[in-house]
Amino acid sequence: MRKMRDGKMVTKFNKINKKEVRFMRKKGFTLVELMVVIAIIAILAAIALTSYRAYIKKAQAKELVSIARACIQEAISECHVRGQAPQLDNLESCKPESTSTKYISGLQISGTPDCNSTFSITATGDVAAGGKFKVTCTYDNNNKDIYCTSPEKSQ
Repeated sequence: MRKMRDGKMVTKFNKINKKEVRFMRKKGFTLVELMVVIAIIAILAAIALTSYRAYIKKAQAKELVSIARACIQEAISECHVRGQAPQLDNLESCKPESTSTKYISGLQISGTPDCNSTFSITATGDVAAGGKFKVTCTYDNNNKDIYCTSPEKSQ
């Protein structure tokens, strides 16, 4: 049903009371509210980014575990084959120049293999994401098992 008032057509949609007008003005967000939300998101993103970078460094440093483990396994193999402890320089998997990886540079491998007792080999290297890490693998001669530490920051 339409009515005419002052030459204009009036519908029920044109009749809005003051409460409805006040309510309609409050539907959006203010600039301050939006800026607070953006600031909170930025802080959370900064925290997440630093955690992600630390995760990437640790993940890349885990290649040191496989390098040290391969070196210690070759040393154990030489002990069984030759019956005497090998020099690390003579083992192919213990030579830094022959052990090329995508994420590790400046690789150093140290340790003294021993066929009759427990011994350790340490691999140290620079990670592509930044930082120097080290891993120590130990061969337990009593249990005939290899234990490796997780990558640790090194100086």
